[in-house]
Amino acid sequence: MTRRTALLPAALVTLLALAACSPGTDSADDAGTTGADETAVPHGYVEGARELQEPQLRLVALDGDVLSALDPASGEIVELASGGSLGEASSLTTDGRHLFAATPDGRLTVVDGGAWTVPHGDHSHYYLADPRVVAEPDDLADLGVETGTGAETETGNGSGSAAAGASEGGAQEVRAASSASLTAASWSATGTGLVLDGDALADGELDAVGRIEGTPHDGVLVPLGDELIASVVSDAADTSVSGSADASGPAAPVRADTVVVTTAEGEPVDGLEEPCPALRGSAATRVGVVVGCADGAVLATADSAGDVTLERIPYPAGTATSDVATSFQARPGRPAVASVAGTRGAWLLDTRARTWTLIETPEPLLRATAVGDSDDTVVAVDTSGRVVVLSPEGVLAQTEPLVAADLVAGADGPELPAGVVLEVDASRSYLNSPSAGVVHEIDHADSARVARTLPLPGRLVVETGR
Repeated sequence: MTRRTALLPAALVTLLALAACSPGTDSADDAGTTGADETAVPHGYVEGARELQEPQLRLVALDGDVLSALDPASGEIVELASGGSLGEASSLTTDGRHLFAATPDGRLTVVDGGAWTVPHGDHSHYYLADPRVVAEPDDLADLGVETGTGAETETGNGSGSAAAGASEGGAQEVRAASSASLTAASWSATGTGLVLDGDALADGELDAVGRIEGTPHDGVLVPLGDELIASVVSDAADTSVSGSADASGPAAPVRADTVVVTTAEGEPVDGLEEPCPALRGSAATRVGVVVGCADGAVLATADSAGDVTLERIPYPAGTATSDVATSFQARPGRPAVASVAGTRGAWLLDTRARTWTLIETPEPLLRATAVGDSDDTVVAVDTSGRVVVLSPEGVLAQTEPLVAADLVAGADGPELPAGVVLEVDASRSYLNSPSAGVVHEIDHADSARVARTLPLPGRLVVETGR
């Protein structure tokens, strides 16, 4: 009797989800559905998961060799994984569900965080399942992945990847991103990219469907549907930046100069390439995949048939080289992304309208991320360690300094270490302070009010569940 009662809420949630996904929605997946068996399973469901009515946001922290997840709704912290090579990890990245922890030499551990969102037409499905370790470094070695020795990927104010991530200085950052059908991981030190079958990964298995081999460089590899948006170092690229002005310091990364489209197997698609000088940063949005260039951005979109188009979004005339975007951050699943604009403020890039907006601020920014709401809100962290809420008109509100103790000295002024992460929801922002072992919850829709300060020790933090 007790078991029946415990199962009832999940059953009701499933019925609600089925009603939302009944025939008549605008999803292509539903267009050919005719049998009861085909409609009995919610979109994106995997065995053992529970479907819930709201996103299951988790803030995941790596503390020592323990990977833990904080549920902001309840304040509860649960352990996801521990041991193995996690204690050596210097990079932590997520595609929204899976966590990719890499050592300085690129050895990778993959953990299913157990919370994820599946977009479906005009709505989304939200799932919760038990976390599990999907792969350890030896599993990737069995696939023949050459990871390199690290020390070639630039780190600092932004990871420049499509997935959220953090990396400790001087170490290689393994980047990862996913579409509904593919997951791609890339190693800058070797120019290697590994493409995994998304369904198999969701089931806890590694199924390599493709491999990308190229010149070692700081680039992008982001799935868009069943294809990949990738960076290439062309024969005409200026690779002189790969040397270091200081022989005792780490080499600066080679910059790609071209965006291409490839199949999942890594084969280039004819006619789909676009110049992108000094390529830096990318993000997956609701519209498509955006890649940053010295002269603007390249936007890759796919139509209902999966055919990809590449188009340019140039910067406004007169944009200085020192003000170009070097990374993009945003609330997942929204059309707008944001970036720090040199010392002038923040860029807001609306990939739906194909427009850049410069938001000037009285103090330089260290992080900036787009909320993606109707007010074009951007949340940022300035050089005093304050959270600043912006609109295209300027500063709306700000907190007192929250992470001043975490600031480190950089060549051009204060910097935030990669372990400090700013994540945004529709009305809440989360900023962690590794020095204090806490995460601040800010209501950016209510005059930047600090709503709560929750304990969350950890040297690297990312967000999952969306």
